[in-house]
Amino acid sequence: MKKAIIVGSAISVIGLMLVSCSSTPEATTTTTRQTTVTAAPPPPAQTTTTTTHMSGSGY
Repeated sequence: MKKAIIVGSAISVIGLMLVSCSSTPEATTTTTRQTTVTAAPPPPAQTTTTTTHMSGSGY
């Protein structure tokens, strides 16, 4: 029973190694164009000015 578990584990490890080795990308001669994208500057902070006029009763 233990031997079957060890053999099964070894086969699965070897299988994973073969799959990972076969999925490595091949060297290609394609060139990629690199573009730089800059974010727009944030809008200026809007400040609100509240002016309170105190006037006496002019009656």
